[in-house]
Amino acid sequence: MKNPFSILGKSLFNANGDVDVNSTGFKYVISTLSYIRSKIIGQKFFEVDIASYVPVDVGEAAFADEIIQNTEFYTGGSFFEGDIDQGGSRISTVDALMVPNKMPVRNWRKKVNWTLFEIQQAAVASRWDPVEAKMRSLKKNWDLGIQELAFLGRPGDTTMTGLLNNAVVTINTTRIKKAISSMTAAEFATFVGGILGDYYSNSNSTVLPDTFVMPTADYLGLGVPVSSTYPNISMKEYLENTFKKMTNNENFKILPIAYATAANSRSDFTKDRYVLYRRDPETLSLSIPVDYTMAEPRTVDSMDWLQLAYGQYSGVLVNRPREMLYYALTT
Repeated sequence: MKNPFSILGKSLFNANGDVDVNSTGFKYVISTLSYIRSKIIGQKFFEVDIASYVPVDVGEAAFADEIIQNTEFYTGGSFFEGDIDQGGSRISTVDALMVPNKMPVRNWRKKVNWTLFEIQQAAVASRWDPVEAKMRSLKKNWDLGIQELAFLGRPGDTTMTGLLNNAVVTINTTRIKKAISSMTAAEFATFVGGILGDYYSNSNSTVLPDTFVMPTADYLGLGVPVSSTYPNISMKEYLENTFKKMTNNENFKILPIAYATAANSRSDFTKDRYVLYRRDPETLSLSIPVDYTMAEPRTVDSMDWLQLAYGQYSGVLVNRPREMLYYALTT
């Protein structure tokens, strides 16, 4: 029996269950009893709301080639250095300094092409609009690229990093020795009891976090009971409640992300990564100086058409690296 999912005798899907790109096209075998549905099934991708993880600036610094965030620092020693004796003439000094934090900006553009023949043949063969589909493909390419940028930065570019791979952020390799969902009750209690202290120490005792990002696979395993003593409380509920109460912040979020798994990291890190941080624009932000913009479609001969899109992007600028803390598995 022939494979029912085939075109001209070729399978629609490869060994992984994905569509075989060599099987695409308008021309395929049908019979007099074939019925072609009008609805087109679109392709799916891993997509998240970036703003839930990183504050996003859109439209600021349009067409610049660099973004500079000035940061203010104070100096002056101990308060008690200002103590004076009666008639003392020596006065201690305080000062203020400014340090620029820089991030480059990249220009981006891509295009799609189509011909009059392509449009007319599609109209004859099916109810599919190839021009509309090409436009969707162009926009999706931008969206998925910005998403990857937000978490892993620009490939091979250490000056434009993402949420998960900033070289300045401290990495703790002792707290999370294995996946949280696989910890015993005792191991989990030790982890919960120490993680906020790690962060507070890292921030020089100034602030507490409001976001914990972890690998999706581990996050999905947190639905099990925290212990046999408390079978009705999941590990996620316990961890989330602890974070909310101890930081006095009911908006504290635990968020999963697939990019935090080493296998999905583009080899930027070799062990699964967790991030505890403040989701604050002053702490970190992703800049998109020019959002996705489409130019007018062009043709020189009314036969061949060109559609161009352009934009500008930058990486995740971390202004307060002490308000972020990475955790890496040791196993």
